[in-house]
Amino acid sequence: MDEQAYRTTYQQIREYPCVYEKAQCSLHCHCSQGQMFRLADRHGVSCNSEAQQKQCAQFLNHLRKQTRFVFKINDLDAPLPHNKEIRVQNGGLNGLRELLGLDAEADIDISHVISAAVEIHHSVDKLPYDVIMKSVMAFKARPKHRNKK
Repeated sequence: MDEQAYRTTYQQIREYPCVYEKAQCSLHCHCSQGQMFRLADRHGVSCNSEAQQKQCAQFLNHLRKQTRFVFKINDLDAPLPHNKEIRVQNGGLNGLRELLGLDAEADIDISHVISAAVEIHHSVDKLPYDVIMKSVMAFKARPKHRNKK
């Protein structure tokens, strides 16, 4: 399958793209509103709820804005590098889990933790990002595997 055909089909499958697709594909969390799919040899995730997708996107956009300063990224419009995006997504969800007092070993349901935090704080804008950012900075992605030759 050529890359353009793949991208076209990929966009058709995902009516509401999951903004936490990287976190879900890294198997760090799941979402009760998400639906994983396979296309060719790749995985993807779509969201079953337009309202939940918008709330998740709003939270993730706030996290990204907060981390640009910490990661020393000046271009506000450029996408984050993959490893930093993984830290933002997974670390942000860990921060919400800690904020809600959930078990650190429990699997994270993305829509549940975001909705619960918003319900307590009344808005995505009013979440304590200073507290959440500590988890983003503490999150360690898997180390790179290097071939020894």
